Amino acid sequence: MIGLLDGITDPELMARVAERQRIIARVVELMGVTRKRAIEALDDFETSLCHESETLH
Repeated sequence: MIGLLDGITDPELMARVAERQRIIARVVELMGVTRKRAIEALDDFETSLCHESETLH
């Protein structure tokens, strides 16, 4: 498991985190929901994709 300090120095991981934050902000904007609800919606979406054997990027 990667530690927080290791993670913040990993450019690939930080790029993935930044992209997730961008998507969350966009969901908030488009759906008019709270940030917490947008995170829950994204998590549900990712879980659904995983159950359907789709690959997440």
